[in-house]
Amino acid sequence: MTKMVLEFLSNYGDIASLVIRVFLGALMVIHGYPKVFSKEQRSQMIPAMKSMGIPRVAYELVAILEFFGGLALVFGLLTRLAAILFTIEMIGTILLYNTKLYKAPMPRGMLEPAFKATHGYVSGWELDTTVIASMAALMVLGAGAYSLDLLLGIGI
Repeated sequence: MTKMVLEFLSNYGDIASLVIRVFLGALMVIHGYPKVFSKEQRSQMIPAMKSMGIPRVAYELVAILEFFGGLALVFGLLTRLAAILFTIEMIGTILLYNTKLYKAPMPRGMLEPAFKATHGYVSGWELDTTVIASMAALMVLGAGAYSLDLLLGIGI
């Protein structure tokens, strides 16, 4: 009886992991795509971040993580590693937006609506903490049965 219950629950864990991976991965790809491929956004964001004392390399690393790490989540490749890296990014984002960047002047132009939409409500940390909680679930669940991690035999 216990074995049947555990088997039943493990199947739902695989589905839960798939749902979390696909939705969070897509969210991250959507956030990362313009940071990697939009010349307009890059030309506005890089100087704005530099004026706040954030090095360009940080922007580039976040852009790469969000786009390619998001794709990795969607396909379930190196899921736990991606979850750890996204958790670190979100903690950094929360600290940044609630300290230095939160007090900085609002960027003008194309980014103003995005800034207002993502960081104008409850200081903007609510989405970041939701991402952290979801990433914690992925760290526990792993990629699940419907993933490249399982196909390739990667247990990290």
